[in-house]
Amino acid sequence: MRAIDHLPNFHVSQFGANADAFLFDLVKLDGRTDVPRPFLHRHSYYHLLWISDARGKHLLDFETLEVRPRSVFFISPGQMHAWSSDIAPSGYVLNLSAEFFLQIYPRQDDIPFFGIANAHPALYLSAKQHEELQPLLIEIEREFTARQAWSHDAVRSCVLMLLTRLRRLLPERPGDHAAPKHYTLTRRFKLLVEQHYLEYRSVKAYADALLVTERRLNEAVRSTTGKTVTALLQERMLLEAKRLLTQSDLDIAQVSFRLNLEDPAYFSRFFKKHTGMSPLEFKKTFSGPVY
Repeated sequence: MRAIDHLPNFHVSQFGANADAFLFDLVKLDGRTDVPRPFLHRHSYYHLLWISDARGKHLLDFETLEVRPRSVFFISPGQMHAWSSDIAPSGYVLNLSAEFFLQIYPRQDDIPFFGIANAHPALYLSAKQHEELQPLLIEIEREFTARQAWSHDAVRSCVLMLLTRLRRLLPERPGDHAAPKHYTLTRRFKLLVEQHYLEYRSVKAYADALLVTERRLNEAVRSTTGKTVTALLQERMLLEAKRLLTQSDLDIAQVSFRLNLEDPAYFSRFFKKHTGMSPLEFKKTFSGPVY
């Protein structure tokens, strides 16, 4: 049975004047009544939220993040999210197409923050950091609005500078001091998981596909992420289960079969063990209004 997707999915920026030629779009939050969007939805493009002032919650792929002054959020294509604010927000929304990113990052998996192997959902800036970076947003807005000769080049350069400076602010993570070869192998593994998580279920399957031993793969993943290969495979499977439960009209057994798990009872036990809720409880919790 085909799942019926209930979530709005924005394939091009709804704010741009020319959707057919969409590469980049910028929206100033101040004074807008159509943002934030408190209902679960997805984008087919990259989405950066630059929050100068707001107070609320941001649900991103079932992880609840605080929205507070000087927040920056990074949403990749296909991710589910919704956010709200108790006060009128100020800041910017930057919508970036895959083609726009390819112009500044020829390798898709090298994109900071948004790439599968580099995902980091939020940064919370200090007042000093926000003050230092805000001029870049103002310059992007000026160039985007003016649409003068070579404005696209100027916007692209400023976005690259913004992402580079934000990248320097990332907190230290388990893999920051890992050997470069470990980082490269882990990145290749994560990309492979995204492509084959419904087919490959064992460490051996991924190790064979990557032409390394199981031990080497486990060492690389643990040194760069602090987690085991098995843990990352379970996390990806759980994320897909959550998306299917909330985005479709599939029942529990049908979700189990879509995940290539033939025993719905096993799926229910697996899901509850890792989330603390049964699949049905989770579906009821997240299928309604979020905020």
